[in-house]
Amino acid sequence: MDSSEYSVSSLERSLPVKEVVVYTSNGCHKCEALKRWLRNRKANFEEKNLEDVDVMADLIMRNTVVLSAPVLEVEGAVYTVDQIFDGEGLIDAKLLEILKGR
Repeated sequence: MDSSEYSVSSLERSLPVKEVVVYTSNGCHKCEALKRWLRNRKANFEEKNLEDVDVMADLIMRNTVVLSAPVLEVEGAVYTVDQIFDGEGLIDAKLLEILKGR
């Protein structure tokens, strides 16, 4: 099953979370999978490239260390690649609950 194929009872409704940022890097397959997964759930998000010095400086100023992409920030809470994807490389089902604000 593709990570963007999780069954969700209502894909048509937008998720209620207001501030979602996806930190990516060029050529990152998991980054693309996460963005596709979010789009399929009609989640609004901002994308920031970790290869941008200003983006990294902002994260460092907030005491956030990023070692690999993707990173997801939901209303100020930061989730690393290990928290986004399960052991099989699929997007963890718990992520949907986080995005719903639970």
